[in-house]
Amino acid sequence: MTNLYHEDIYKFEKPVKSYWESTIDTDNNYKTLDTNFNANIVVIGGGYTGLSCALSLVKKHNEDVVLLEAGHIGWGSSGRNAGFCCIPPAKMSVKKMFKKYGRTETKKFFQNTIEGSNFTKSIIKEYNIDCDLTGDSNFEVAPHPSYFENIKEEAEKYKKEFGIETKVFTREEFNEIGHGGNEQFGAMSYKPGFAINPLKFLIGLAKTANQAGVKIFQKSKVTKIEKVNGKYKIISNNQIINTNKIVMATNGFYKDDIFPKLNNMILPVISNIIITRPLTDDEIQSHNFITNNPVLNIRNLLFYYRLLKDKRFLFGARGDLIGSEESSLEKSKQMEKQMKNVFPNWSDVNIDFHWRGLVAVTTKFSPSIGKLDDDEIYYSFGYQANGVNTAPWAGNELTKLIVSNSKDLNISKIYKGLPSKFPFPKLRLFYLRVALAYYKFKDKY
Repeated sequence: MTNLYHEDIYKFEKPVKSYWESTIDTDNNYKTLDTNFNANIVVIGGGYTGLSCALSLVKKHNEDVVLLEAGHIGWGSSGRNAGFCCIPPAKMSVKKMFKKYGRTETKKFFQNTIEGSNFTKSIIKEYNIDCDLTGDSNFEVAPHPSYFENIKEEAEKYKKEFGIETKVFTREEFNEIGHGGNEQFGAMSYKPGFAINPLKFLIGLAKTANQAGVKIFQKSKVTKIEKVNGKYKIISNNQIINTNKIVMATNGFYKDDIFPKLNNMILPVISNIIITRPLTDDEIQSHNFITNNPVLNIRNLLFYYRLLKDKRFLFGARGDLIGSEESSLEKSKQMEKQMKNVFPNWSDVNIDFHWRGLVAVTTKFSPSIGKLDDDEIYYSFGYQANGVNTAPWAGNELTKLIVSNSKDLNISKIYKGLPSKFPFPKLRLFYLRVALAYYKFKDKY
C-alpha cells in the first residue's frame, strides 16, 4: 500500500528527537513481540486511547489484554504533540453543530468534552503522573482587530449555551495578564484548560497499565489482520496472536492496509512544532509573556504556543504536504520566521528543537467512537487535533462498549459511528492543498 506521505514520517524504528524525548529516560523494559499466543482482547496502538482503554479493561473488568505499538512506547502523536488540553474536538462551528445535530446533542457533546478535560486531569492525579502540568485555562487570541468580535461571540455562546466559564480581555487587558506581540488584538479565556508534557503523561500511563497487568509490546507493528471462524488472527513481527476482540487505536498513523472497513476514513494532517532555547527574563518581559496557559491564535491556519517551565517557547502550526525530513526542516524555518513576525523582539532567539506528527481529520469533523457492524472490532479516532482532551476519555468510554451487551454508549451521538470514506481517497492531499490555500487567502484579511 502506498503511503500518503513520504516514508520518512512512517519510520517507526526511528526516535522522534523531540524536545519531550530530551526530558525523559527513553530506555524502557517493554518487550518486542517474539512468540505466538492467545489473548481475549488486543489493542492496536500505544497512545492515549489504547493505553487508557487497556488500563480500564484490566483494572475495572479483569480482562486479558495485549497492547501492540508499532514504534517504541511514546513514538506516536500522543508522545509528540504540544500538550494542549483544549476544546472542542471538532472542526465545525457551534452554529453548524446546532444545525446538523440540534441543540440537545451539541450541548451533550460539549458536556462530554468537559468530561474529557476532567478525565485527563483525574488520571494525572489518581496515578500521580509527573507530567509538568501548567495553567488553569486556555486562551484564544485575536490575530487582527476583525477577529475580536468573533472571540466575544464565542465566549458568550460558551457561557450561555454550555455553562463554560469564560472571560474576554481587550488588547490592553490581555497584554497585562497574557502577552503582547504583533498578532494580539484581544483574547478570551475558558475553563477547564491546561498543558502537560505529553510524553511524560504517556510514559506514566503506560507504566500504570503495565503494572495493572496489560501485556505491552513495543516495536511490534501489525502487518495483517485475518478473520477466521469469527475470531481474529493478528500478525506482527511474523508472530501470530489469536484474539476474540480488537481495539483499533492508531488514529492519525493508521495506514489503509489493515482492515478494509476502516480504510480511506482519515486524512492525516501534518502538524509541526518548534521550540526555542531557554529565553532570558528580559526577553520574556519584552513581550510581557507572563502566562503559562496554552494559547491559540485563531487565524484560519492556526498558530498555537506556550511558555514552558524551563522558559523555552513552544510554537506550533500546520505542517507541509510532503512529510520528508527535508520538508520538515524547511517547514521549521518557515515557522521560525512566522514566530518572529508575531514576536519580533525574539528575532535573535535560536531554535533548539523541531519535529512533526500527524493529526487525524475526518469527513465528520468530530471524533468517531464505536464498533464495526458484524465484527468484534472497536475503534476510536479522529480527535481533530484535540487528543489530550479527548483520547484518554474516549479510551475509557470504549471500554464500556466492549464489555456491555447493549453495544451503545450514553454519550452525544456526535461522537458515535464512523465517518464517511473520503471520495477518491488518492486525492486526499489535493483536498488538503485546496483547503490550506483557501485558509491562507482568508488569513490575509
